[in-house]
Amino acid sequence: MTVDTAHLLGSSAPPAINDGANSHAHSVQFYTQDDYLLDELGRFIGSFLGAGDAAIVIATPSHHTGLVQRLRQHGFDVDLAISQARYVALDAADTLSLFMVDGQIDPDLCIEVLGAVIIAARAAVPGDHRRVAAFGEMVALLWAEGKCEAALELEEIWNRLATLHPLQLRCAYPLSLFPGSADGSPVKQICSAHSYVIPAEDYTAIRTEEERLTAIAVLQQKALALETEIEGHRQARGELERAVFARDAFLSVAAHELKTPITGLRGYAQLLLRDLKAERDIAPERLEAALRSLDLQTGKLARLISRLLDSSQIEAGKLRIERETTDIASLVRSVLAQQDSADHSFIYDGPDHIETQVDPLRFEQVITNLINNAIKFSPQGGIITARLEQHPGEGTRLSIIDHGVGIPPDHREAVFDRFYQAHSDYDRHLAGMGLGLHIAREIIHLHGGSIRIEQPDHPGSCFVVTLPPSADDS
Repeated sequence: MTVDTAHLLGSSAPPAINDGANSHAHSVQFYTQDDYLLDELGRFIGSFLGAGDAAIVIATPSHHTGLVQRLRQHGFDVDLAISQARYVALDAADTLSLFMVDGQIDPDLCIEVLGAVIIAARAAVPGDHRRVAAFGEMVALLWAEGKCEAALELEEIWNRLATLHPLQLRCAYPLSLFPGSADGSPVKQICSAHSYVIPAEDYTAIRTEEERLTAIAVLQQKALALETEIEGHRQARGELERAVFARDAFLSVAAHELKTPITGLRGYAQLLLRDLKAERDIAPERLEAALRSLDLQTGKLARLISRLLDSSQIEAGKLRIERETTDIASLVRSVLAQQDSADHSFIYDGPDHIETQVDPLRFEQVITNLINNAIKFSPQGGIITARLEQHPGEGTRLSIIDHGVGIPPDHREAVFDRFYQAHSDYDRHLAGMGLGLHIAREIIHLHGGSIRIEQPDHPGSCFVVTLPPSADDS
């Protein structure tokens, strides 16, 4: 028999330990291709068989076949080793079934089963310095089934067996079992259970120290880049989750806000239909009240839909303004005059006439949103003041002041965000769709201006809109 020992011993695997009956080691090999696993396994098992020692191979049928082919290619008489009981081939799945009870490893039974195999193989080797090599991929089968804790438990049982029955053991895992970034910790656990680690073929194929150091540096860079990418994904995921939460909150509020006027519309429509079906006269005051309510609710519904459309245009970057010379003092007074709230008093504080360049429809929308906001957040009533000022070269300043619940300091920037509701956590009836102030800010920004919240000398809020000076300022 001629054995190609030069090829077999040219491995990147750990050197064989040959210190007699006390020799033992537990290595692990990672691989991406079966050929690499079988080549390394052929060197490992062949070095023992070539020295007249015993080998136990607990593997899948395809790996058994591939290993035997490699051993025969390099001159080993595998059939002779089998007949001498020095080569023991066991099916990994069948062997696992001998000590698995209800999906769990029975440690005592495992030690009994595997210990008997080791003792028998060692007895087949003549002489005092009898060595046994063992290869097992039962751990890989367990890991593939999602039984990771059982696989790690089996690794520790192998370590206990090595102290009871001296042997050199190798396990193997395909890297495909660890595809995710979160698999780094399990791989470390596997490595810590072994005395030697054989990296996958991409690394072990490197021969010079310089190439190895370069490969390590590249791997470190890739690891850092991966961590950075993972952190970026984590942040993006957090932003997405917040956006989804805001969307869901908005849909809930929008459904509530839209349902209110629709319910009112249906209620008055049903009352009128009932009177008509009964063929009874409808009192003028009853008809007037119904029509007034229908007008009020359809107006509210139209405003809600308009805000939704405006928000959609803002998100798409399609909201536009058309500037023209406008008397904004008249515009502010007009908005105040349209308010219908018996609980509030509306005061205009400013000059009779201020002309500047704005989009009158959009700027009226801003004033209306701010006035409506002041009404909503002063539910007990009170004075709402619209103060208008203009100073040469400094632009125009509009302040909407109320005596309501106010805006907490830590919410004063966020209230202008889309869907944000400063009071939703503790006062549900004050919550709206979170669009009015957002739309107002975007319109003001399109005018080149700004909007902010100041704290007045009394309880309540003061929203301040500042427009830049224009050629028409007077």
